[in-house]
Amino acid sequence: MTGEQVGAEMKKHGAYFNGFTSEDWTDFVISLPKEYLDFALQIHSDMLFHCNFPTREMDEERQAVVEEINISEDTPFSTAYRTMINALYRGHPYERQVLGTKENVLNLPRDSVYTYYKKYYTPNNMVMAIVGDINADTALNLVKRYFGSLPKGIIQKDQYLPPEAKPSQRSEIKRDVAQAYLMIGMIGPQASDPHNYAVDILADILGNGESSRLRRTLQNEKRLVNSISMSFDTRKYEGLIYVYATLDTANIQKVETAIKNIFSEIKEKGITEEELLKAKNSIKTNYYAGYEKGLDIADNYAQSESFIGYKFARDYPNNIERVSLAQVAAAARQYLQTDSYVLSLVVPK
Repeated sequence: MTGEQVGAEMKKHGAYFNGFTSEDWTDFVISLPKEYLDFALQIHSDMLFHCNFPTREMDEERQAVVEEINISEDTPFSTAYRTMINALYRGHPYERQVLGTKENVLNLPRDSVYTYYKKYYTPNNMVMAIVGDINADTALNLVKRYFGSLPKGIIQKDQYLPPEAKPSQRSEIKRDVAQAYLMIGMIGPQASDPHNYAVDILADILGNGESSRLRRTLQNEKRLVNSISMSFDTRKYEGLIYVYATLDTANIQKVETAIKNIFSEIKEKGITEEELLKAKNSIKTNYYAGYEKGLDIADNYAQSESFIGYKFARDYPNNIERVSLAQVAAAARQYLQTDSYVLSLVVPK
């Protein structure tokens, strides 16, 4: 079945389907009426194990990916982010761009892609999650029909070295922009590290919402930034903690110093019970909002199972609720860096 035929069949069955990649997994999703579960599994099996990668379709996809790379390179946020990642994760698998480079995308032989596909797209290297008003036994029998007889592949063991702590690094890129874009990045815990939940809470307290410490101090009180936020990206390996701000170039040094001072204060004095409660409620609200659709539930469970286990997704709200003030303080002392971070800037020419 060609790509055009797959698209036509999906449309005929009222299906939404997509595929995307991250640093830790490749994701293929289908959402459609429950009576077409058989079709969904059949088409998934066909796509995942029986593609032949026609040269014409490969060339079309190359151009689509190159266009994505171009868009990313033209975006100040993406430029600052990629610069930060390159320095923070140097020598680590996460240093590599998910989209790849334009040179590699344009010149990668079709046979190399096909060899990779046959090597890694194997049932024992995949996780499937099915969510909906379905009979579990019926669904399992269908999964066995379309996936059960496929041969297993060889799963390679992870081979990587954790990123090393380095003295603070700075980089500045000049672009045709009207304001400065600033990112400060630090290495965070792995998904399997118990500190993971405390760092989520720290990021919420410091950079989520009007009352967060960074926004309240730097944006509302001191008027040093146009916007500011803080995030923690949970990953299979070492996660990413980063602050992102837009500001006038004249305020760059003041903002960097102010962020370090806020980090130092929270490391020395900790947080309040009120801040802890607010952060827990905010995080749990976002969690439940992200589980309102069956596709989101299936996606989150499959992603978690692929690198740490589905219980990570299932038990996340309860683990957030269990975090104590002392645990947040310990995580702050370990992960909020004031002398070992990466600062990347995109500034006006």
